[in-house]
Amino acid sequence: MRHAVLFAMVAALAMVAVGCSGEGEKSATEKEFQGLYKTYSTRFHEKMVGTAENMKPVQVTAEAARIWDETFASHPALIDKRVAEILKNLDDATPVDKELYVEIASGSRVDPTEDQPKGIILKQFLWSPVGAAQMGLNNWLARLLQPKSFGVRSVLTANAGLFWEVVDRNISKPKLQLRQGPMIYAVDLSRIDDYYQVDQVRWLRPKAMGPVAMPATTGDTSTQGTALDPKIGQSPVERPVETPAPTPPAEKPKG
Repeated sequence: MRHAVLFAMVAALAMVAVGCSGEGEKSATEKEFQGLYKTYSTRFHEKMVGTAENMKPVQVTAEAARIWDETFASHPALIDKRVAEILKNLDDATPVDKELYVEIASGSRVDPTEDQPKGIILKQFLWSPVGAAQMGLNNWLARLLQPKSFGVRSVLTANAGLFWEVVDRNISKPKLQLRQGPMIYAVDLSRIDDYYQVDQVRWLRPKAMGPVAMPATTGDTSTQGTALDPKIGQSPVERPVETPAPTPPAEKPKG
């Protein structure tokens, strides 16, 4: 149920990942990309009307991925240009003084949740570095946090969206950063052809906020990482996380 709620929430963000800047004059690349996205969206909804009722959510998402490939596969140069624009238009991330922060948890190569279709790359989300970072962070935190903390985080960010910033604009290996108040979430990505995968996620918390305990994860390399008490430097006793973290349900990407 927890992963199903997460996946539905990510799916609800599909239009956010279209790559619309929402500010000023659109570039020729943005207009062309949005025209192609409209074609994808029209085909998808025409197929789903009267059909989706008899399909599982995972099947609907898999069909969307198929239609995405049919629509965008022959336009790799357009996707490249649009991604470059998105990265260019993101605000620069404020440098992090590592002496002032403790790494609460970290994970590498964030895998899909159990509710996502096996063996299918969801390029409708992952074509964009912002969309990939958001989806990866959501999936990772859903595994890491206690249900109550995950729910509180969702309510907080539903009431006030967060903004991704860029640490490195390298289109092949971009690094993005998301701030929620004093806390920071850093996501490193790598590009494979026309989509992104998450290589690493880190959750940073100011040492000035005092110690925090996080349940240690076992057996799942996508969520590996044991929090350390910033005061004593020892692994904490398992108990629910005390400070909720963000899930941007309505992120406002700059692309």
